[in-house]
Amino acid sequence: MLLQSQREHATRELLIIAAGLSIQDPRERPLEQKEAANSAHKRFVDPRSDFLTLLNIWNAVHDQWEVLRTQNQRRKFCKAHFLSYLRMREWQDLHAQLHEALEDLGSLRLNESNADYDAIHRSILSGLLGHIATRADRQSGKSENRNPAKERNLYETAGNRKATIFPGSALFDRAERRAPALRDRKSAPSAQSPNLHAPAGMDRCRGNRRNLPTISPHRGRD
Repeated sequence: MLLQSQREHATRELLIIAAGLSIQDPRERPLEQKEAANSAHKRFVDPRSDFLTLLNIWNAVHDQWEVLRTQNQRRKFCKAHFLSYLRMREWQDLHAQLHEALEDLGSLRLNESNADYDAIHRSILSGLLGHIATRADRQSGKSENRNPAKERNLYETAGNRKATIFPGSALFDRAERRAPALRDRKSAPSAQSPNLHAPAGMDRCRGNRRNLPTISPHRGRD
């Protein structure tokens, strides 16, 4: 992802997204405050892509953290918006580590202007090509057991494994043609949040596979 982001001039956004994918979702949804949490999280949602929703969370929090200097103020902000303060700190730490790693490699080139939608998602797809899931075919004929709502969120991954869109995703019930499926560590694969809503973007990436980064492994001399 980060290698491709250098070509796409989207490294600033991909550092944030890559770090965000490495932590547990910072959004909190207490059962007793589910509606309030959903309402608070709506301000971050980008209906096109949960990756962009991640980016919105980061930007909103860090815009405020520039103003709120004390740890107590930052904790209160996160609590008011149903975000985990500890996960946001973890996200920040991982972002700093990735930033430093690219600097050490001498390959850090941060884009000054905002990267566009396609550039961000081409970069993400370069690291998730093996996770793309295609919407499963609808069941044919009539059946008492047919569940149209479930079918809208049912996808097939490589090896004919089944995946479902995470209910907390902005893409849930959207019946998109493709989405990347991230493996659920505790169960079967599921297209968990963050998911990617970019059917057209996926087709463009597929058509430009020759532009994706490749690595030729070799062993150097000691």
